[in-house]
Amino acid sequence: MKKIIISNLKMNKNFKEFDSYLQTLKSEVKNFQNEIVLCPSSIYLDKLFSEKLKFSIGIQDIDHRNQGAATGSISATQVKNICEYAIVGHSERREVFKEHNQMIKEKISRCWENEITPILCIGESLKIREKGIEEIKKHLFSQLEETLNFNDNFQDIIIAYEPIWAIGTGLSATNNQILEVLEIISEKLSLISNTKNIPVLYGGSVNLDNFKDLQKISNLSGFLIGSASLDPNSLSKIINDF
Repeated sequence: MKKIIISNLKMNKNFKEFDSYLQTLKSEVKNFQNEIVLCPSSIYLDKLFSEKLKFSIGIQDIDHRNQGAATGSISATQVKNICEYAIVGHSERREVFKEHNQMIKEKISRCWENEITPILCIGESLKIREKGIEEIKKHLFSQLEETLNFNDNFQDIIIAYEPIWAIGTGLSATNNQILEVLEIISEKLSLISNTKNIPVLYGGSVNLDNFKDLQKISNLSGFLIGSASLDPNSLSKIINDF
C-alpha cells in the first residue's frame, strides 16, 4: 500500500514565507512514490493549486454544512475543485472549538458528498492514557463509533491516530504504544467497515530524529506531521527517506 505523508501547517506562515516554503519543497522533494499532502492555511489553497505541483492538497478543516450563514467557515462545496483531502476532528478543533463527534460525523459526510477524502483524527488525552489501555480503548472506540456508520464509504477515508499528549509537546508515543493502539483501531474498523485496507497514520511530534524508528511499526501507513513540517528542509528529508 502507498505510504502517506501529510503536512499540517496550522496557522503559520505569511505570504512571503509560504512562497519560499513552496519553492524549497519544489526543489528538495524527490520522492513522489508516496502520497504527499500539503495542508496550509486556507488563504494559500488557491496559490498551491495554481502552482500545479506534484503535491496533493488538503484543507485543515471544513464546515459541517455545505452552505449558509456561517461567517468565517469554508464548506466542502467551495473547495472540492481544489482539495483532495480534508482534516476533520483534529484535537485542536475538538478542544478549542468544542467540536463534538456528531459534528465531525457530519463533516465526514460533507467530504464524501463532495468527493474529498476525510482525514479523521482520533486520540486520547494524557488523563485517559494514565488510566490504562482499557480506558484508551473505550475512548477510541467511542470516537470511531460516533463518527462512522457501518458500511460507510470506508474505501475513501484515512484515520490519523494523534495522542493529544504528544501533539506539539516534543513527546512522541513509543513504537509499542503506537502498535498497541493500531491494533485497537484495526479491531474496531474490522467490525464496522467493509474493507480491511483503511490507512492509519500516526501524528504526534514526528520529526527528523524519530521518524525512521517510527517507520518500523508494522501496519502504519504514514504520518500526519505538524511542527516538523514547518521547516521545508526537514519535511523534504522525511519525505525523501520514507
